[in-house]
Amino acid sequence: MLVSKNSDTENENNTNSQTPRHNLSFNAIQKEDWAQILEEKSINDFRQKDLTLALFYSAFLNTSDHINLMHVFSQLKDFEMPNPQEPSAYYAELIDRDVGRTYQQIPYFKVKQNQDQLRQLLLNYADYDPDVGYAQGMNFIAGTLVYFQVPQPQKIFNELIQNHRNNYISGTPGLFENLAKLKFKLKTSIPKLFKHLQEIGLNDLGICFSPYYLTMMLQNTPFQYQMLILNIYQLMGQKYITKLLIAMLKLSKNTIMKLKDVEKVNKYIRTELVVNFFQEIEICRKEQRLIQLLFNIGLIKRVNQY
Repeated sequence: MLVSKNSDTENENNTNSQTPRHNLSFNAIQKEDWAQILEEKSINDFRQKDLTLALFYSAFLNTSDHINLMHVFSQLKDFEMPNPQEPSAYYAELIDRDVGRTYQQIPYFKVKQNQDQLRQLLLNYADYDPDVGYAQGMNFIAGTLVYFQVPQPQKIFNELIQNHRNNYISGTPGLFENLAKLKFKLKTSIPKLFKHLQEIGLNDLGICFSPYYLTMMLQNTPFQYQMLILNIYQLMGQKYITKLLIAMLKLSKNTIMKLKDVEKVNKYIRTELVVNFFQEIEICRKEQRLIQLLFNIGLIKRVNQY
């Protein structure tokens, strides 16, 4: 078990408090552990929640490592596309439209070859799962795989979307369920912030947070952290999106509380919330207080004392 200095009582207002020692509920994953995982292509000797936290503090993992880990974490070992069929003209039109809207600020996605690869991933999935076909948000997930040139991108993309498909099927039941859970967690764990959002008129959390679920948090996440996000998703599933959002809101609570205009809050949550989170992760990592931060924003829990 790792030991960290923190407050005995969690304080949502202060993520920097220095406190008495206590045991934290995770086992550290060392550099040699990651080497073992990558060599053996297995995580059977490790707990998923330990690996998830380690993705945050293992600064030595590079982009290539994260790409290789995607295939280690993948549970779909073999994949073949069914006999090719043309997806409906409706989905093809939607895909063509959204390909040009995917990461528009990145020159890489203005290159025709890369756009064609992105388009083909999406068309293939529409053929593979016609009940879902295509929905907005999927383009950013596919775009990340194309940008990082992940091997076997169709296999990885299909697996990711299959695990997330209840957010895309008709009526989006998964999205509504996730937003309801987020609202409950926000109300119970950060009540002052929840009250503030209600008072300024932000009653529908879907306005701000739907894109996080529909894009697996990728749309506004800095590119250097996108593979980390996908690896976390592979390990923990969509429930961790809600957990991360609550952690990010705890970190940005004071900033959001100062915003009195609903449009400014909406813009901050949609575009700056995740950026601020990873900036703070890097600062705390360099200052060797990352474990403390992760504890204070609820990503690490304390074990019962004997």
